[in-house]
Order: sequence, then structure tokens, then C-alpha cells
Amino acid sequence: MFLGGVQRLVIWPACLLLPRRRTSIVGAWLRLQARATLALARWLADVRVTVDGDIPAASCIVVMNHQSLLDIPLGVNLIRGPYPLIPTRARYERGIPGISPLVRLARFPRVSQRRVANRAELRALEHAADLVRRGDNSFLIFPEGHRTRDGSIGRFMRNGLRIALMRAPVPVHCVVVDGATGSRTIFDTLTGLAGMRISLRVLGPFTLAESSSIDDFIDMLRERMTTALAHVRTNSDDPSQGTAHPVADR
Repeated sequence: MFLGGVQRLVIWPACLLLPRRRTSIVGAWLRLQARATLALARWLADVRVTVDGDIPAASCIVVMNHQSLLDIPLGVNLIRGPYPLIPTRARYERGIPGISPLVRLARFPRVSQRRVANRAELRALEHAADLVRRGDNSFLIFPEGHRTRDGSIGRFMRNGLRIALMRAPVPVHCVVVDGATGSRTIFDTLTGLAGMRISLRVLGPFTLAESSSIDDFIDMLRERMTTALAHVRTNSDDPSQGTAHPVADR
């Protein structure tokens, strides 16, 4: 409620009054919300996050698997460059307190997740990719399109990722998350968040020049992520793997 009030009464007016600073205002606001969410998870539920790797502070494309409701704040918190545009389900644009206004404020591209994107979706994704190419934003995408039940990496929906790769020749990083399936749904979060141990592994950077085609490149990214997830799970009990961070401070 408090953050929603700040967004409505402070952030929106600031963006309207200072349009040239909109990107920096929204970026700072997104990171604050991500850190606040993760801090609450840490303080109230003893959630701990282990991070292996880093993303440089520059415009980039980040491909992340999707396990839980915490994935977006985890991803936003890792991206130290321009704030990420995140393809978001069109139904989240309206009717969800806090979330819907944030989607509109951040100008996330909205998608329906149909097999074939319509013209409006294509234009939104192309515009987002152009902003990434110019260095104004980064791009965070969950190409599975949904949270998998067992945390494994599902089949990729490729439209949004293809467009980003074609139009924005920037470094590509993959983020593999594991241990977060206890927060897959709101009910799961309320009942299974306590004591969760989440592992994040950053892979890359990769460039499209490393592959003969965009689809081959996407296949390579998914294969690398699947292999990394298996490795994370194999070594999940090894305290030497990665570094445990107070997640709100990253």
C-alpha cells in the first residue's frame, strides 16, 4: 500500500514534470521496489540468495528461467545498467493493484503469448529492442513464458527474444535461478517461502556472432542454461559454490 501510494503521488508526477529524466526515475524506482521485496523476504522469511557471477553495468539482454514470483525482483536487482524492459502478459496491464500501474509506468511491452504475435505486440517489442540498441534500457525476458512446476527449464517462446536479438546487437547474459519453486504462486509464497535458499548463476556474455542463425543461438542459450541448472542442483549443498549476499544490498 505504501509503495503504491508513493508511485501514484510521487513517481508518476515526477515523470510528467521531468520527462527527460523519466528513464532514470523509473529505473531507480524499479530497483527500490526490487530491493524492498527481497529485503522483506529476507527479514520476514529468512530467504537467502547465493549469486555466482555478475552482469556489467551496461545495456544488455538478459535471458532468465522462470520459477517463482521472486524472479522479476531477482532479475532487476542483478541488472546494474539501464533498467530492464520486461515483456509482460497483456492481462497484467489492468486490474492488478500495484502491478498494473508499474507495467504502464515502466512502459513494458505487453504480449498475449499466442503462437503468432499481433501487430501491436510486434511494434511494442521492436520499440523496446530499439531502446536497448540505443543504450537507453536493458531487456529482461523469461522465454518460457510461465513458471514451471518442478523448476526445470521448459520450452522457449521465441518471438520476443528473436526480435531483441535481431534489433539490439548488445551482450547477452543468461541467469539461471533455482530453489525458488516454493514461491511459484501466491499461495505457495504464503505457505512455502520461509527458509528458502535460492541460487543464481550468471552465464555469458554471449554474442549472436557465435552462432550461424538466431534459432541456433537461442538453442545454444537454452542448452547452456539447462546444463548450468543441472550443475547448480548437483552442487547445491556445496558451500564453496557462489557467494551468499544480503539480496537487498546488491
